[in-house]
Amino acid sequence: MAEQTKQHTGESDSNLDSSKDEWDLVVAIDIGTRYSGYAYSDKKEIKKHNFHMNKWMGDIVIDQTAKAPTVVLLDRDKKFDSFGYQAEERYAEHVEKKTHLDYYRFRNFKMWLYKEKEVNEDLKIPDDKNSVLMSAIDIFSLAIKEIKEHFEEALKGRGVSIKADKVLHVVTVPAIWSESAKNFMKKAAIKAGIPELQILLALEPETAALFCRILPERMLTPVGNFEPGSKYMVLDLGGGTLDIVVHEIMEDNTLVEVYKASGGPWGGTVVDEEFKKFVYKLFDNESCLEELWKIAPLDALDLERDFEAKKRNVRASGKLTLRLPQRLKMFSNTNIQDGNNSVTLEHMYIENDEFKSFFTAAKNAIIKIIENILKEIGQIDSVILVGGFSCSKFLRDEVMAYPAFSNIKFLSPFDPGLVVLQGAVLYGYNPQAVSARKARYTYGMRVMRHFNPTIHPESKCSMVDGNLVCKDVFYTVVYEGDLLRYDDEKTYKAMSNHTSKARKSMPIKLELFQAKDIDRDQVVFATDEGMSSVGKIILWPPEKGWPDIVIYELKFYFGQTNIGIECYETGNNIKLKTTFELD
Repeated sequence: MAEQTKQHTGESDSNLDSSKDEWDLVVAIDIGTRYSGYAYSDKKEIKKHNFHMNKWMGDIVIDQTAKAPTVVLLDRDKKFDSFGYQAEERYAEHVEKKTHLDYYRFRNFKMWLYKEKEVNEDLKIPDDKNSVLMSAIDIFSLAIKEIKEHFEEALKGRGVSIKADKVLHVVTVPAIWSESAKNFMKKAAIKAGIPELQILLALEPETAALFCRILPERMLTPVGNFEPGSKYMVLDLGGGTLDIVVHEIMEDNTLVEVYKASGGPWGGTVVDEEFKKFVYKLFDNESCLEELWKIAPLDALDLERDFEAKKRNVRASGKLTLRLPQRLKMFSNTNIQDGNNSVTLEHMYIENDEFKSFFTAAKNAIIKIIENILKEIGQIDSVILVGGFSCSKFLRDEVMAYPAFSNIKFLSPFDPGLVVLQGAVLYGYNPQAVSARKARYTYGMRVMRHFNPTIHPESKCSMVDGNLVCKDVFYTVVYEGDLLRYDDEKTYKAMSNHTSKARKSMPIKLELFQAKDIDRDQVVFATDEGMSSVGKIILWPPEKGWPDIVIYELKFYFGQTNIGIECYETGNNIKLKTTFELD
């Protein structure tokens, strides 16, 4: 739905402090590619910058306050069974009982929202056996619901009593996601049982930046000056994606985005895929790991965790040792002798240089993206590395050692995997901390204009009410790269005829489009190649129905985490109920 919350009330910055007292507690929820979790703080604790982290229980839990695996398990009726560590444990039990074929496990499903250009509520995603397709919004909402309920139980366990309507839920999303993906996530949160007015989306690299600026004492390296005028880049290196924002600190200590959010699919899973290729080659079987997941999921999970730990601590020389699941050898298509260079009875060995080569594709892509941004914006003061993938010292050192970055100071927090969550709590208490953002796309509406044969093609000519019009004209509301402050309004005015009785109760439906590389004053059409629909804006009639002629004004707020939309019927100065539907 369109934003109709405190996010874009049009209030000036002078009301910023009062908004901090609006919520008794803020909880941040992060559905990650590999791991998910939450953090929260009430309005008294936040003044001391105290955060409470999730605490997961279970036989296979290593660190209770770390995030849980992003795994949703459905039963034979395709109903919710379990989430996270419990889902991994229960699925393993079903494997032992040979009943697992009646259960459906979903992992790494967040990347579907990055891969799909136009995300809608009809999106289906497969389980990890590719045996069933399920509604993506159902899977995401189940994960959010489970985390929400775990948080609520944690509050009860601490003896904390807070009114449900005084809790703000901040749901983190990658900055590089499409508008449709962000709106999808919000709808999933609503489906999980969170009231719309209590949901705030937050961009993951922005919340990390906020944490590092407000809490410099929690950084590994001295921060130096985070003074007005300084510029820094945030690299959020997650499990699935690289997410980048560049900020400048303003005189009022708010942050302004000086380069549109960018990045790509260069998270830690790229290294994981290279490791898989190594194992496939070693055992001469491109399905050996998948087979291990089928018969011994806990063994596969142990191997995955062991690799994850080694990924964070690559040695300078020698070999890396991984515990070898015995049942993995069952799927070898080659004669593996005990005592050879790569495999023994209990271990798998990887030469250090080969292990480092797993990082090459991701490392080169990250460096290239940083270089391209610097060519456009010039010098920056510092780069902040956050996200679980940035826990790899080898990757950090490789990026920092690149010659073109010699004059840039690189910074990391003590726990880079949790700063997005904790920063999201801070953001919930002060959502205008990022006071302006750059438009990632050119946005506009599909309209009709009087036909002009000098600029309009004949194929777009149509007769409407006795007049020649050009259909499908793209009316630009905001251009890619425009700097948009938090409360900046971009308007679109139009008229709609409702003289017939049937149209008195008929909603007005409009469509918002987006595109890249549109020249200013260029005549373009909503049907052109490269145009994509963000979604449909629906204006609902007043209780007594529309007047004969409806003159209305749409107000867009593009400077916020996701696009805010309001609409007013200008003839009677009535605010209309407005919803935003994904295509």
